[in-house]
Amino acid sequence: MTRQFYGLKIITILNATEKLTSDLEYLCSLVEQPVGEFPIRDARAYAAAVTILSNQLDFIVEELIQNDLSDDEEYVKLSQEEVLMLNAYTDSAEDALGWLEETCGISLQNN
Repeated sequence: MTRQFYGLKIITILNATEKLTSDLEYLCSLVEQPVGEFPIRDARAYAAAVTILSNQLDFIVEELIQNDLSDDEEYVKLSQEEVLMLNAYTDSAEDALGWLEETCGISLQNN
């Protein structure tokens, strides 16, 4: 039986890593140097957003980076489970960031 793999471009992984790092740095800066117009009114919403983005980044950097590359070395091979896990992280991040925007007015797209 041949195991089926999916390919994710290495540049996509690098871009996602850069974006998640930037988003986390921004969210952390709101605690380190608060901005008056973006108060953290709900610590649970803030913590959920930071946690899920951090977990998503950890999954990409610690798990996916260990995977084999395609023969042309342009893609990282992912199993179906890893694709589903990436989708779950993305969905959870969207939910957490939506909650953060609703409760605190903090939007990573708009701020």
